This record gives sequence, structure tokens and C-alpha cells, in this order.
Amino acid sequence: MQQRILSRRVLLAGAAAGVRRLAGQPAKKKVAAIVTEYRYRSHADVICGRILDGYYPDNVRTEPRTRIVSMYTDQVPENDMSRSLAVKHGFHIYPSVCEALTLGGARLAVGAVLLVGEHGNYPSNGRGQKVYPRYELFRQVVDVFRESGRSVPLFCDKHLSY
Repeated sequence: MQQRILSRRVLLAGAAAGVRRLAGQPAKKKVAAIVTEYRYRSHADVICGRILDGYYPDNVRTEPRTRIVSMYTDQVPENDMSRSLAVKHGFHIYPSVCEALTLGGARLAVGAVLLVGEHGNYPSNGRGQKVYPRYELFRQVVDVFRESGRSVPLFCDKHLSY
């Protein structure tokens, strides 16, 4: 099993979660992000970035009620951002969808799943459509749900079929 290094950011996040609980605020729901690739201005960056850094509707900062605790990236291009964001925000990148959802354990360990299947170097079909592995990634998520005997909310950024 991999040893995790406790960073200052992770320590402070844990302390903040404890303060929220004492103040009667619910802990942030843990989210596993499953993405085809994570680079600047990709769909993963736009969607996950708001969970990682908050967002500004009507120019008012809004703190997310969820937090990304794990990620799986199907492809890692030269301009990948996921590795540096993992260090900055204290989440772990796993080598498989299953491990991202179980946090390296045996059962589902997150409260939600974010599936972003857009961008990456994938083949095209006879109609010129990119054959993103959305359905395959979805099936891997569902397999973990079945093995664990429970499911959690799953957000899919795109349709599952080309």
C-alpha cells in the first residue's frame, strides 16, 4: 500500500472539517474525479477546477460543498495539470477507476463521482466521431457500485455513446 505524505494543506483541510462539524456544518462530500485527460481549459479543468478552487457567480466567491479526494486520468499529455493540482490540493491520483473510487481499499469510499470524458488522443469512428471511452469508464464505476452493494450520485459531463 502506498504511504501518503501529510501536507500542510491536507492538515489544514482536516482541521477545517473538524471546526465545521463542531459548528454544526456538514463535512464536504468526498468526490472521485474520473477524467480522460486534465489540461488547461479542458472540460476537466473547467468542471473540476470549480470544485478545487471555488467559483464566482455574480462576482461572489462561493465555496464548494464537495471536495475532490481522488482522481483517475485515462491519458496524461505533456501539458497535464492533474499531477501538480494533486500536490496543491492534497488529493491522490490512482492508476485505476476502481482504486480512485475505493481510495485504494476494497469498497466504495466516496460520496459522489464526477465523470468527464472529453479531450484526449482517441481514434475516430467511420463517421468521424472521436471514440472517447466514456461508456467503458462508466461501466468501471458501475462495477465498483455493484461490488460495494451501494451507489452514490454520478455526474457525467457528456453522453455515454458516440
